[in-house]
Amino acid sequence: MSTTAADISTQVHRLGLAAVPSRFCSREGIEIDSSSDEWVVATTTRVSRLNFARIDDERISWACKRYVVHRMQIASTGDGVGFFFTFCELILPRLRAASDAEDLQRKLIQAVGGAIKDLRTRQKIWRIYRIVRWYVWCADRFPELGFQPEYADELDQMVIPGDPKGEAVRSDDPEEGPLDRTLELPLLIRALDRDNSAAFGHVEERAALALCIAIGRNPANLAFLEERDLANLTVGIPGVPACYVLKVPRIKKRQLSPRDELRDVAIDSALARHICALIEANPRDPVSVLTTEGEVAISFRPLFRRPIGAVKPVPKALVDRAARCPSGRINELLKSFVSRLEIISPITKEPLALTPRRLRYTFGTGLVEEGISRRELANLLDHSDTQHVRVYFETKHRVVRHLDAAVAKKFAGMLNFFVGKVIDKVEDDPNGSLPDKRVLYVDQSNPADQEEIGVCGKRSLCHLDPPFSCYLCEKFRPLRHAAHQHVLDCMLVDRDERLKKYEDSRLGVQLDDVIFAVAQVVELCRDGVEEAHG
Repeated sequence: MSTTAADISTQVHRLGLAAVPSRFCSREGIEIDSSSDEWVVATTTRVSRLNFARIDDERISWACKRYVVHRMQIASTGDGVGFFFTFCELILPRLRAASDAEDLQRKLIQAVGGAIKDLRTRQKIWRIYRIVRWYVWCADRFPELGFQPEYADELDQMVIPGDPKGEAVRSDDPEEGPLDRTLELPLLIRALDRDNSAAFGHVEERAALALCIAIGRNPANLAFLEERDLANLTVGIPGVPACYVLKVPRIKKRQLSPRDELRDVAIDSALARHICALIEANPRDPVSVLTTEGEVAISFRPLFRRPIGAVKPVPKALVDRAARCPSGRINELLKSFVSRLEIISPITKEPLALTPRRLRYTFGTGLVEEGISRRELANLLDHSDTQHVRVYFETKHRVVRHLDAAVAKKFAGMLNFFVGKVIDKVEDDPNGSLPDKRVLYVDQSNPADQEEIGVCGKRSLCHLDPPFSCYLCEKFRPLRHAAHQHVLDCMLVDRDERLKKYEDSRLGVQLDDVIFAVAQVVELCRDGVEEAHG
């Protein structure tokens, strides 16, 4: 025996309970149509559709609707959406059909208890929090529908730990924690610099990656960016390098809209160029949104646009959110970049597991290693206090990888930082006869220790800083029989001394890409000699 919509309406009326409104305003001031079983709502991450018809029991469906209205009105739309999808994941598959209220009471307790047991087994008990608050809220207001007050009291006394934030950072997880700053992050930046594809989707990928590296924010922050948010403060001033500032929308700060407050963040010009490229590549046509009242053109230009495709009409009140891409789109762009360029992690030997969250962790740990204060880091990560950044300081000095000759050679080929050409003698390059094109290595600790290591193949004046920057230049022609191993050994000793001497590890690791390039040259020269000798 099932309870119909008419039955629940009659029961609600008889008990004197408030009905589910046909329309209501969320805390953000957006009117939501709740007259049917499908509600279309907007959060900071996406436009979501809550299909209450998925819940067969009308009593539970009604209770969920009432609670979602409550949370959307006093907390946020996102909080109500979060509860609904948590309920559909944890409780709905476990909830068996029930006849009367007493039977439903037993079945509901079994479903909640089963979810608790499963989450404890998976060590994710914190995920039951929203379900517990829903059950307690319903038991306080309409226990007659099948919510047992005694069981609600038991749930209310549960000690539920919070979401274990920072565990990926603490554990240095190779697929969820920060990227390795010695092996993975330089590889990623190198791929970003080398990719020159003009395809629009590839321009989007580079802009998303550059933003995640540059500001370490959540995808929702990026989804609410607009083209006008990037500004060059020195534009029009002759002879002054570009100085970019990005106005970043804030999220999770209790304001009604993420764009109610924008925070200025400086952007390195090397990364800002990818954002500029996306602004230039974006279609000039105005962005329009299909609504239930027809197509509506918007007045702003999102930086990341919603992908073209079949999209259901949305209420006119949700036009602002519907015009922007879902936050999950940023994650898709990062994964697409890794897949397209076939970026393999030197650590896992698998495609690099790249997400906005991992880059956020990488951003935070990198700044801590460079000596930033807790208050400054909290400000840059857009936290309201310093307790959330504590984990980054707990892991300080653990994110700098130890390097020796064996490790450098092991990973050199995968990183592939050397892009020049090994030669056997100086005469093999046209510049070999020019004394000023000969490249010498001078040991910094012993200036008398000098070694000719190659030739600069560039025809014009070179502005690099030899010999270190030479190993990263495609015009460098290292000599096969030069003492590149000696260069590698000296650089490794210098790296260790800097790490011991300076609190700021940046001074120790700033030449890591050169170290790997030198190690690669050592291996190439060794392979060439062995091949020559059979």
